[in-house]
Amino acid sequence: MSILSKTISRRSIIELPKREFAIGVIRILPNCNPSLRKTLKDEYYVLNQRFKVNNRKHEVTLSADTNMVDFFGKGITIQAVVGTNGSGKSSLFEIIYRAINNLSCLLSLGNRRKASEQLYFIDGLWVELYVAIDGKLYCIANHGDNITVSHGKRKIIDLMAFYNYAPSKDYVKISEFIEWAKECLFYTIVSNYSLQAFNTQDYECEDCFIVDGKRGRQHIEDKVWINGLFHKNDGYQTPIVLNPYRDNGCIDMKKEHWLTLYRLSSAMIYAEKHNKAFMKDYQLHQILYTYSDDSLYSKYKDKLSNPYRNYKPGDLQQPDFGTVILSAYNVVNKLDYDDPVQHAAAMYLIYKTYSIANTYPNYREFLPIGQLTDFTGQTNSGTADFTEKLVAKILKDKSHISLKIRQTLHFIDGIANNRLNTESLRSKTISYQEYVEAVAPDKSLRSMKEIQEYLPPSLFRIDIELNKYEYGHIKNASPISLNRLSSGERQYLYTFSTYIYHILNLLSIQDSSRVRYRRMNLIFDEVEICFHPEFQRRFIDELLGYIKRLGMNRYATFCITIATHSPFILSDIPQSNILYLENGRTADSSKFKNPFAANICDILFQSFFLKNGFIGEYARKRINNLLKYLQDQHKCIPKSKLMEIESLKQKIGDPFINMHIDQLISRSNEKDNNH
Repeated sequence: MSILSKTISRRSIIELPKREFAIGVIRILPNCNPSLRKTLKDEYYVLNQRFKVNNRKHEVTLSADTNMVDFFGKGITIQAVVGTNGSGKSSLFEIIYRAINNLSCLLSLGNRRKASEQLYFIDGLWVELYVAIDGKLYCIANHGDNITVSHGKRKIIDLMAFYNYAPSKDYVKISEFIEWAKECLFYTIVSNYSLQAFNTQDYECEDCFIVDGKRGRQHIEDKVWINGLFHKNDGYQTPIVLNPYRDNGCIDMKKEHWLTLYRLSSAMIYAEKHNKAFMKDYQLHQILYTYSDDSLYSKYKDKLSNPYRNYKPGDLQQPDFGTVILSAYNVVNKLDYDDPVQHAAAMYLIYKTYSIANTYPNYREFLPIGQLTDFTGQTNSGTADFTEKLVAKILKDKSHISLKIRQTLHFIDGIANNRLNTESLRSKTISYQEYVEAVAPDKSLRSMKEIQEYLPPSLFRIDIELNKYEYGHIKNASPISLNRLSSGERQYLYTFSTYIYHILNLLSIQDSSRVRYRRMNLIFDEVEICFHPEFQRRFIDELLGYIKRLGMNRYATFCITIATHSPFILSDIPQSNILYLENGRTADSSKFKNPFAANICDILFQSFFLKNGFIGEYARKRINNLLKYLQDQHKCIPKSKLMEIESLKQKIGDPFINMHIDQLISRSNEKDNNH
């Protein structure tokens, strides 16, 4: 059984007999602001030959050839963008991000997202995205201030008409667009770990504005649109997220590391339970948890003048908000508040409840509950009832939003049933196996949902220990902490865990009143950073393996687009799914050899435009200078020069080059003798 078969209600999933999703064409229009398109030209950029462009008619259609549909697996499309540095790969991806940003901005009506950065509409963007969905072609067009979504000649929505309250004959009600979005809108997950990527100062020159509910502009200064697209607590309402999180261009690698450990733990546990290695050559040895409430304490300390450790539930006749919250979770009488571990669990429930109410759009009705600073304030009958309704909604919510609440409740039950000893937790580590036996003694926990449900709450630090295997045998004498892996190995894990985490969260959303994304647009920019050629060679196969093993393509379709300089990655992708860029234009690839399973040197030469060969430039110049000297030599070569040449030959690894040098030396000697 698929791991998600229990995670997602079958009634909420419609499995189509033939499923397809791909962003296949990006069109840059002449009106597009040059600072937005950068090196890109006014043309159609075709990522996938399933899409056909008639430049004369300015028309895009879908080819009848479906040979590549499902080539990589059911509901999975993989395509690549290649070219030298500066050819426009990242610029093309940024066009996609801008178009999605503007669509999201208008759909949000300019409402401020309380717990995340404001979305800003980018001025001067004139682009079109052509998307194939289950055999139908859609166009998402951003023409300056206006955005339209259309299928053929039929407009699904004209947002200019909607916001101007002046419907044209093509105008369609917003309700119809919402129905389309629920079925067809895709979620974009982006990763780019380059230090030069997504730096705030690179986007400061781009004019943007806020749109209010009456389509009025509110011009702003000193704001950067890209800051609104990083991982944020908006419940995946905005259909794009950039990774890793950057705070004005800065990456907190310590935070990224701890996030990765949390994300990896459930995936590695799942792999072990199903006798699969999450990472080739390594297998999970154990996961250890160490109790620490430091991060929780700092959250309260930042907001309150008095330390949170002093709090205890108040008079039940007129309870404070914290007491009402704990009572609604049915834990107020289960805990000993003099015990620091149990006290921290209670405080975490209060903190997380306020966080949910103040963060997620589908909980906006509970904003009047106030801020965390109010949790010691006294309630009345009305505010107490209001708070209880909030907790009741959280308890019914089985998505990622309430996951940490559920984990904490299981933790408290383990303590209340005397299966977890808090004094022991404070003094030593506990393994995952020991923890699960305490909080879920009668459960097998084989599905991903169950594994995540019964992980320890965010009151523990995590350490993952691995065994390294070679030829089927454990190579290391003692377990290897994930912290000790090389930077390349950790980067490999960071990349995969990021996508798996977001996809599983998206598939956990069951709220029928909102878009439940079942089309995943995965973008890997600069994907091979830190990767050994062997990691590059295995990358696509292992990415597909994760998607299929976790059953994710059973419930979602995937469009995976990769910008790469790696011939090993490109050798896994057929020619029909590759866009070659050169100086911002589509390169003529009509005479290119298909790179799928092709010779790596051939791929390097044609796909990455290595016109000067495959050896290092210093070596190439040294050899070329020698060859030129020998070709121009008309008399016997001096002995000292021959010794120098012989010394260089001993350093050259290619026997063909050495043979050519010997031939030129012989030819030079023959010329001298004839003379």
